[in-house]
Amino acid sequence: MTQQTNLFNTDPQVAGFKLDYMEVWNWGTFNGKVYRLNPHGNNSLLTGANASGKSTLIDALLTLLVPLQRQRFYNQSSGVEKKGFGRTEKTYFFGNYGQKQDGDSSVMSLRLRDKNDRSVLLATFTNSDGRVVTLFQIRYFSGEELRTVFGMAYKPLTISQNFAAFDSNGVWRKRLEKEFNVGSTKRVIEFFDGPNAYEQKMLLVFGMRSDKALNLFNQIVGVKVLDDLDNFIRNNMLESLSAEDKYKELRENFQNLMDAKISIEKTKEQIRQLEPIGKLADELQQIDKCIKELQNEKKVVSYWFASKTVQLCQEHLDECKSKLRKLDDNIKANDAKRKKLDNEKSDLEVAIKSDSVGRQIKEIEKEIERLTELCEERKRKEDEYKKLALKLELPQNIDSSRFESNRAKAKEQKCALQKRLNDEIAEQKWNLKKEAENIEANIKECADTIKYLREHNNNISGRVAEIRDEIIGRIGATADEIPFIGELICVKDNEREWEPAIERILHNFALRLIVPEKYYRQVNDYVNNHNLRGRIVYHRYDGGELLRGFDRRFVEEDSLLNKIDYNPNANYINWLEDRLRSEFDYTCVHSLEDFNHINEKAVTKEGLIKSKGGKHEKDDRPEINRREHYVLGWDNREKIASLKNEYDELYDQLIDKRNELKHLDGQRKKLEELSDAFTLLLNFSKFDDIDWQSYSKKINDNKDQKKQLESTNDRVKTLQQQLKKVELLLDDIQNQNNTLYGDKAILEKDKEETKNRCSKNSEELASMVAVDVDEFENNNSDLLLVDLNDIDARQKIMQSDIDNKIKSKQNEMYKKQNACKSKMMEFKRPSEEITAKYADWRSDVNTLPDSVEFVSEYQAFLKRLNDENLPSFEKKFNKYLHETIITNVSAFHQFFMNWESSINKTIEQLNSYLRDIDFNVGPQTYIQLECTKKRNADINEFIQLLHNAIPNLHEINSKVDGQRIHFEQRVEPLMQRLQAEQWRTNVLDVRGWFTYKAVEYYKANMVKRNTFESMGQLSGGEKAQLTYTILGSAIAYQFGLTKHGCDSSFRFIAIDEAFRAQDEDKARYLISLCKQLHLQLLVVTPSDNLHIVENDISYVHYVERKGNISVLYNMPINQFKEERQKILESK
Repeated sequence: MTQQTNLFNTDPQVAGFKLDYMEVWNWGTFNGKVYRLNPHGNNSLLTGANASGKSTLIDALLTLLVPLQRQRFYNQSSGVEKKGFGRTEKTYFFGNYGQKQDGDSSVMSLRLRDKNDRSVLLATFTNSDGRVVTLFQIRYFSGEELRTVFGMAYKPLTISQNFAAFDSNGVWRKRLEKEFNVGSTKRVIEFFDGPNAYEQKMLLVFGMRSDKALNLFNQIVGVKVLDDLDNFIRNNMLESLSAEDKYKELRENFQNLMDAKISIEKTKEQIRQLEPIGKLADELQQIDKCIKELQNEKKVVSYWFASKTVQLCQEHLDECKSKLRKLDDNIKANDAKRKKLDNEKSDLEVAIKSDSVGRQIKEIEKEIERLTELCEERKRKEDEYKKLALKLELPQNIDSSRFESNRAKAKEQKCALQKRLNDEIAEQKWNLKKEAENIEANIKECADTIKYLREHNNNISGRVAEIRDEIIGRIGATADEIPFIGELICVKDNEREWEPAIERILHNFALRLIVPEKYYRQVNDYVNNHNLRGRIVYHRYDGGELLRGFDRRFVEEDSLLNKIDYNPNANYINWLEDRLRSEFDYTCVHSLEDFNHINEKAVTKEGLIKSKGGKHEKDDRPEINRREHYVLGWDNREKIASLKNEYDELYDQLIDKRNELKHLDGQRKKLEELSDAFTLLLNFSKFDDIDWQSYSKKINDNKDQKKQLESTNDRVKTLQQQLKKVELLLDDIQNQNNTLYGDKAILEKDKEETKNRCSKNSEELASMVAVDVDEFENNNSDLLLVDLNDIDARQKIMQSDIDNKIKSKQNEMYKKQNACKSKMMEFKRPSEEITAKYADWRSDVNTLPDSVEFVSEYQAFLKRLNDENLPSFEKKFNKYLHETIITNVSAFHQFFMNWESSINKTIEQLNSYLRDIDFNVGPQTYIQLECTKKRNADINEFIQLLHNAIPNLHEINSKVDGQRIHFEQRVEPLMQRLQAEQWRTNVLDVRGWFTYKAVEYYKANMVKRNTFESMGQLSGGEKAQLTYTILGSAIAYQFGLTKHGCDSSFRFIAIDEAFRAQDEDKARYLISLCKQLHLQLLVVTPSDNLHIVENDISYVHYVERKGNISVLYNMPINQFKEERQKILESK
């Protein structure tokens, strides 16, 4: 049965773990052999001269018991301000013992050992129930790294027996495990991967509450009077929980929720942007369907009209054949009449010819007929000649000499006219056509530039802008990320009179790109591996800038730099200002006299530029001075307006040129007509060609002769009258036949044309696919009455109407395709605001095509967002929302409530220890710790926010969107406030919610005697007494001391140079306190303070320095006193 013991029982047989012995090998100045400190579980004294090595042994103990270097302080007896200074595990390993000068400026450490050695620390602790715990650490170098092996055994070990055979390959370790662990049901010896695992095992074995016990041990070694009671209780006696980890856990869940919320917002934004695209796509589909229907209608129209035309042609051919048969019959009847009359005519002519006078008259008539034909021909030619003479402004009443004069003038004028046509007119026409072509090219370029500028909010267009678009399109950048320099600067409104001159200076510089470091390699790769079909210049921007504070040179008032503004939204302004200042700090002068007096970098308002090295330049090319050539500025409305004006001017110029060409063609045509007239006039080679008067005289002579002969012969006259009558009848029949043959020719032509027309439409009909025309005929019943003459016109009107509708729909489609393309590009290349808010937007849409042809993929994406993504994200959001509100926030709140409760319980437990510790003995008193809530605005705000975030399920469930409302109004404010790191650090440590003080009570009646809120109100001795009392309760709490047995408690402390600054009463109070707590005490003190503790210790450990080596002696206190007496007597 376990023996019950009081906390103050000093019987060593019922204590917890105490130090039996400690061994060191190659530690500090303890070199070459094993040194053992041997208290055998009793109070003992470590003493020796200053710098003999006492603190080295204490630091060995600290190394074994406080394995984490950040929690351990070496050489604490040297003072707080030098704590651990110059001492490390490495210096202890090497055995540093001093320094020497190495050269003129450097100092070299003096060492006892090198990297080939090893160091071993070992301490064995025993308990009254027979349990043994041996801690050991072995240090050795592997390359340049100092390595440590951490181990623990549950039986006594010694360095000489168990670690002498150490090797870096680990064979010694296998031997130890084989020796102690093989065949044992429990592991007797354990090795650990590092100091953390070693520490956790040690806390468990020694029954320590937490790693604060080790921190406490470390503090006790160099115990100092407490300066801040409140801070000590908070940081050393209360558990520190990882509130930051709890916050991170909550933040992670909150972030999951926010990510889901952002996903919903992003999806809704994508849906919002895609819906117009989807609507346009539907409209484009309807337009396309309508166009196809119209095209199909056009085919139906073509088919119907071809079929109807064939039908009407066939009907018309039948009608033509019938009419031709009637005409042929009439012609045959007339031919029979004509034959009969021809016979009568022949008989009469024979009768006339048989008469000699009649024969002579007949010959005269033939001559008159011949001469009349020749005269009429010459009259016709004379009329033609006179018309030409009138047109050519030559005399019209002519004789042979005037004819030759006209001919000579015509030759001369035609030659001059032809020369004008071939030279002057042809050259004018070529020049006008060339000018018109140039204007048309300028109009196209102007229209393309306006279109580009409307799509891009800058003043830079042309091939250089296209190259920039190609680059950013390939690498995924934006125009804002890779801007033209010209997009970042503009001439101030009140300095516009200098704009032409400034544009001349900065034009080429403005066309350069700025490439940030993150795109630099990609731009190089693209530019190097592609034919740009143009020129591009760019600057690398690595983010580094000049030390601008040292580079603020004075800028003259008339400097060009004072006449420009910078784009307020640009990222490269500092860099740009530096470049402009170094290269373009031109003085804008108002007179040539001022210009002449400036050595370099000056410019006049008229554009005369003086550069470095005496270079002067003025560029007055027309295109340079036009506003549409300007490239500075991020607002292109003025440039577009200027280009629109230029476009209108160019269009007016083109109309003028076309009118000039039209006028010139009219002139040329008139001149060509005159030339042709001269040619026709010159075709009359002799006067006889138009001299009809000579023939007229001969005709009259013959008529007179005929008249004389007819007057002398009546018979002939009668026969001639009969002949005349027959001839009239023949002429009538001939006229009838001429009419009939004309009608026949017309009908034959009509028949042939109709036949060809029928054949052509039949071929077209044969090439068409047969279609159902019933609906068409029902909708166009008036067409059924159309005739062959009107059918082509009706077809042309109908097809023209369909073509116009198709063209209108195609124009509508083109506009909607452009609108759709614009929306698609906005969706694929969103604004910086969108990409900043939704980082994965680009990756979402990167695979979507750029062409409107594949807009269906955008519709499919929209459908997927609506049908899958949005419901999924909302479901995930609601799931996270439920978990965050119901589970995570509640758990977060409970964590702090539990921590607060644990603090109260810890204070109660500490007070239970303090009630059994005598603070004063006359009268007897004891100390109690009290904690009260702070009045702190930040802490109160956090507690209120935390309380508000706790869900009221009834209130949440009573609203349709209760969870979301609670999250946005209660949880989000808490999370947003916690983002402030300093504020969060202040409020998340529950230990800081309280203030702590100590209260002294009488034991007899538990009445309050004193309250200690500040150490400053106490004397030095009172401070020490209160410090030790508080430390005592902390030791009892952290080391696992209880009133009901000490099986797993840790009952050992070491105090280095403990009694230097206190009076003996307070020092004895400390020893008395250790007795009450049944603590084994290792006191480190100089020999002049031995009388304070010599009656309370069993062993003395004496350290002596021999040269560079420290040695250790162990002896019982009685032996030590005897030796000391002998020394005193010998003196």
